[in-house]
Amino acid sequence: MQMLTLAVVVIGLSGGEAPASPPATATDTPATAAPPAAPTPSAGASISVDRSTVDLGFITPRSTIEHTFRITNTGGVPLKVMAVKPSCTCTTTINLDGTVIAPGSTLDVPASMRAPASTGQKQVVVNVVLQGIPNVVELRMVGEIAFPVRATTSVQGKDVPYVDADSDPSRVRGAVKLKSTDGKPFLVRAVQGQPPVIEAFDPAKDAPRAEYTVAYDLTQLPRVPPYLVIETDHPGARLIDLRVRHATTHIKPVLSLAEFRVNAGCVKVGAATALDIEIKNLGMMQVTGVKSADPRFTATMAGQSGDAKLRAVAFTLVASPQAAGFSMLPVTITVLDPVSKRNVESTVLVLVQVDP
Repeated sequence: MQMLTLAVVVIGLSGGEAPASPPATATDTPATAAPPAAPTPSAGASISVDRSTVDLGFITPRSTIEHTFRITNTGGVPLKVMAVKPSCTCTTTINLDGTVIAPGSTLDVPASMRAPASTGQKQVVVNVVLQGIPNVVELRMVGEIAFPVRATTSVQGKDVPYVDADSDPSRVRGAVKLKSTDGKPFLVRAVQGQPPVIEAFDPAKDAPRAEYTVAYDLTQLPRVPPYLVIETDHPGARLIDLRVRHATTHIKPVLSLAEFRVNAGCVKVGAATALDIEIKNLGMMQVTGVKSADPRFTATMAGQSGDAKLRAVAFTLVASPQAAGFSMLPVTITVLDPVSKRNVESTVLVLVQVDP
């Protein structure tokens, strides 16, 4: 697998990942300021919203989603916009403070949300306060962040975009349902770098389909991985990753990483692949370097942008011929603390399939 005002609520689909076992839904960085208090109601003041909740369906990771809500003054007195506050840093709106909506007039409130890289249900909220209206207005955008091929497992009869072997360790073995959200047929190339075991499908005889059930067995690996990775030939979903919840896969990064992993997809040996990772709440600290912990890969920092609250660090990854196949490699990010003059290091996983 893409917002507006009175109080706008956008549902978060894959936002950043939380330490330890991640939640069923992706979450976003909350806004630092609390929603403003509602003003004293005015006689004759009333409004209507064309659609207070918008279902966006499937949203592609890291895509930007835009929607405009419409608020109509259905009362007999003018209404002034006092504040518009998004619920998270992933969502932006235009400055409407002080705008007056005359009786019978409609205000357009555009909202823009950048979807996180992680998959899952998403909701974002933008709170809008109008003078004379007693309650904060909430406009919602909801949806699910998913690759063009959606991958889910079943937990208590519900499809979820992760492997839950934490509450039930027996789920280290199981099946993943794969379905293209665009209806296009595709092939499954590998599961964790190994030939796939596909239910009721023979690639030598059967034509590509838009839906499969693929088996996995994490007990065959040296240790339970933090992610289950499936390779397909779908151009929009070459590598699909599912977070593995397990007692041994809790992740506690030193820095406040927006994501625990970077999905590099399928790359060629020797080709420089541009990637980036977002870091929250760095303050005055500056990122000084990016380095691969795997000698088969070279990671080089290309730059950084953003502010004290959210910093995007760009880097390139180059695979050597020895790196052919699937890898889950640690990449170390080094940050300089200007106060202590000491370096702080944190590791992010890069998921990559290297083709010759």
